[in-house]
Amino acid sequence: MEITFWLLVGIPVLPLLGAAATAALRRRASRGMLAAIACSAVALAFACTVAALIRFGQAGGEGVLHAPLWSWGVAGVGLGLIGDSISIWFSLVVTGVGLLIHIYAAGYMADDPDYGRFFAKLNYFIFAMSLLVLADGFVGMLMGWANVGLASYLLIGFWNRRPAAAAAAKKAFWVNTVGEVGLILAMLILLTSSGSLRFADVLPQAGLLPPEVLNAAALLLLVGAVAKSAQLPLFVWLPDAMQGPTPVSALIHAATMVTAGVYLVVRAFPLFEAAPWGMPAVALVGVASAVFGAVAAMGQNDIKRILAYSTMSQVGYMMLAAGVGAYAAALFHFMTHAFFKALLFLGAGLVIHHFHGEQDVRRMGGLGRESPFVYWTFLIGTLALVGAPPLAGFFSKDEIVVELLAGGHTALWVLAVAAAGLTAFYMLRLFCLVFAGNPYRVDASDRGPAEAAAAAEHDAHSAGVPAVQAVPVLLLTILSIAGGWLWVPGLTHVPEAFFEPALARYGSPAPVHAGPVQAKEWTMGALLLVSAAGAAWAVKLFGKSRRADATGGAFARAAEAGFGFDAAYRAAFVEPLRALAGYAGRVMDPQVVDGAVNGIARLAGTAALALGRLHGGFVRRYALVLVTGVTAVLIYFLMAV
Repeated sequence: MEITFWLLVGIPVLPLLGAAATAALRRRASRGMLAAIACSAVALAFACTVAALIRFGQAGGEGVLHAPLWSWGVAGVGLGLIGDSISIWFSLVVTGVGLLIHIYAAGYMADDPDYGRFFAKLNYFIFAMSLLVLADGFVGMLMGWANVGLASYLLIGFWNRRPAAAAAAKKAFWVNTVGEVGLILAMLILLTSSGSLRFADVLPQAGLLPPEVLNAAALLLLVGAVAKSAQLPLFVWLPDAMQGPTPVSALIHAATMVTAGVYLVVRAFPLFEAAPWGMPAVALVGVASAVFGAVAAMGQNDIKRILAYSTMSQVGYMMLAAGVGAYAAALFHFMTHAFFKALLFLGAGLVIHHFHGEQDVRRMGGLGRESPFVYWTFLIGTLALVGAPPLAGFFSKDEIVVELLAGGHTALWVLAVAAAGLTAFYMLRLFCLVFAGNPYRVDASDRGPAEAAAAAEHDAHSAGVPAVQAVPVLLLTILSIAGGWLWVPGLTHVPEAFFEPALARYGSPAPVHAGPVQAKEWTMGALLLVSAAGAAWAVKLFGKSRRADATGGAFARAAEAGFGFDAAYRAAFVEPLRALAGYAGRVMDPQVVDGAVNGIARLAGTAALALGRLHGGFVRRYALVLVTGVTAVLIYFLMAV
C-alpha cells in the first residue's frame, strides 16, 4: 500500500503495540527496557506524524491524506484515518508532548512497583487520543472517545488501593459516560437525517438539515465536548483527577483528553454554525468556564488542583474562540497551552517530590533558593500561562481576545479580560507560596513523630533534578518561550491560512474579521494591565507572608469546594441512586425478585403434585384420563367441522 496509509495507521497503532508489549513484559523485563519500549513507541508515532506533515505539505496543504480501513456494510458507517491540517496539528501535540511526558515519567515513576503497568496504560492513552483526532468520521471518533475515557479511568485510578484515587477514577468515568451518551445520540440523529457518519458526507450538507435537527445534534455534541473537556457544568471530575500520578495529570490536562471537546467543536463547526443555538451555546459555555475556572482556582490550596482549574479556564478560552468562529486562534491556543501547562504539571511533580509528597502550597515555601532550575522553569511556565510577552501564551490568548473585540462581542471581551486578571492572581499566589519566603515549618511542640521525621528529611534533601526529568522540562520551557512565535506572520506558515483548507473542505466558516488596529492595541493594553494588577496583588499578599485567608474566608472555602457543584450533583443524583439501590437490596430483591422466583417454584411444585395424583397406579384413574382426553379431542374436531 501507499506509504501515506502506513504513516497514518502507524500513529495510533504503534503506541497500541507498545502498550501490549509493555503489558506482556512488565514482570520479566527490566524497568529500563519497559521505559525504552514505551518511549520508543510514542517516538515512532511522533516520527510518523512529522512524516505525514511533510507529505501533506508536499501536496500544497490543499489535499487530505486518507487511509480507509473498513466498512460495516452500511453506507457512510465505517472507519478510516485522515491527515489534514487540523488532525495533524493535534497529532503533533499529542505525540510530541506525550513523548516528553513519557520520558519524564521514566524517572518520576522509577520507584513504583507497577512500573510496567503504568507505561502500558500511558501508551494506551496515546493510542486512544491519536485515534480520536485522526478518525475520518464520527464512528472512529466515538471509538477513540470511549477508549480515551477508559484510559483516563485506568490512569486516574492507577494507585487503586487508595480509596480517593478509586473514587476519582469512577467519577471521571461516569461523567464522561454522560458525554458519550450525548455523542451517540447526536450520531443517531445525524445518521437518520443525512444517511452517513463520515465527516466528508455529513458536514458539507449541514446547512440543508432542518433547524430543529441541527439544534438537537449540535447541543448533544456539545454535551460530549463539555464532559470530555471538563467545562461548566460537567467539570467536577477534573479536580479529583489529580489523584493520579503527576505525569498522568500532565498528559490529561495538557496535550490530550481535555482538548478533545475543542477538537470536536472545531471539526464539526458546520453543524454548530448552521444550528441557530449552536455557536451561542459554545461561546456561553466557553466564557462561563473561563471565568468560573479562574475564580475557583483562587481558592485552591492543592498545587495540582490549582493547575486543574487553570486547565478548565484555559480550555474555556479555546471553546470561547470556537464559539465566535475564531477556529484558528482556538487551535493555536491548544498548542501553546499544551507546552506551558505540561511544563507546569511536570514542574509541580518536581515540587511535590522535593516536599516529599506534600501538595498543599500553604505548607511549602523557599524552594527558589533550594532549586534554581525548578524556580526558573516554573516561573517561565507561570508567565506563559499569565500571558506575559513575549512568551507563548501572550500570542495565543491575546489572539482569542482580540477576535472577540474585533467581532463586536464586547461583553465576552470584558469577561475574557477579567479572567486573565484572575489568572495572573492565582498563578502568582501559587508561585509565591511555593518559591518565595521561607520554607513552611510546623512548630516543634505540635509535631508528631511522622512530621518531625519528614521535616528532618526535607532539611537534608538535595535539590538536584535527575536528567531524565530535567530534559523534558527544559524542552517544554523552550517551547513555552518560542512556541508563540509560530503565529507571527512572515516567520512561519502556521497562521490562519494553514487551517483554511481543512475548514473549507467541510464548509465555509463564517469570516472572522481582523477589525481595526485599535482592537489589537486595546486588547493587548487591557490584558497587560489587568494581568499586571492581578500579579501585583498576589505578590503583595503572598510574596513574604502566608496570608492563606487573604482571598476571604467564606469565599476561599466556597471556591475550594467548587462552589457546591459536587454537593449539588451528590444530592441530585448520587444519594437518590444510592437510596434506590439500598431500597432494591432491602425490599425489591428479597420480596419482589426472590418472591416471584420462589412463587413460580411453588406453583410448579403444586402443579406437579396435582398431576402426580393422576398417576397413582390405579387403573380407574388412567381410564378416566383416557376417556377425558378422547372426549376433548372429539369435541374439538366436531366444533371445527
